[in-house]
Amino acid sequence: MEYQVGDYLVHEGSGVCQIEDIDDMELMGKGSRKTYYCMSPVFKAGAKVFTPISGSSVRLRPVAKQETFTRILENIDNIECIEEPNERALQEKFKEVMGEFTPESLAQVVKTVLIRKWQRIAAGKKVMALDEKTLSVAGRKLYEEMAFSMGKDITFAQNLFEEAVKTHTSNTVLIGA
Repeated sequence: MEYQVGDYLVHEGSGVCQIEDIDDMELMGKGSRKTYYCMSPVFKAGAKVFTPISGSSVRLRPVAKQETFTRILENIDNIECIEEPNERALQEKFKEVMGEFTPESLAQVVKTVLIRKWQRIAAGKKVMALDEKTLSVAGRKLYEEMAFSMGKDITFAQNLFEEAVKTHTSNTVLIGA
């Protein structure tokens, strides 16, 4: 799918971006000219992202509508936590689910990691470094897109999601940890 200047997209690595220009360029002296989307990440002032229109492994998609996030929040208790007793396999499962590149898949990972984190803290244990890293990556992606779609800031989106998980999810089953 081709996009136009002014469109907002979710860039797989850089989050919500706006296309500022579409230009034929030769980047990094590779000797071949390609047409690139020249984009600005919405939440990273001054940054620029150049992604080829075709032939790139980086995925782009339209920003999800506010209704998508409203539905996710309203149905948070129906989002299945990812269960895997082996920590290494669980981290691989997180990567696999995040690779689906949808708000729903990000919500599933973030919900799972939040509950694991809260359960570990409640049990007097340290939060696992890999969980913190996963939450940092998946959470940033989810909260940025959610904030943009709702016309709010990232902190608002994060608090809204975390409160929905706390309020509508039973924390009685220990997940991994």
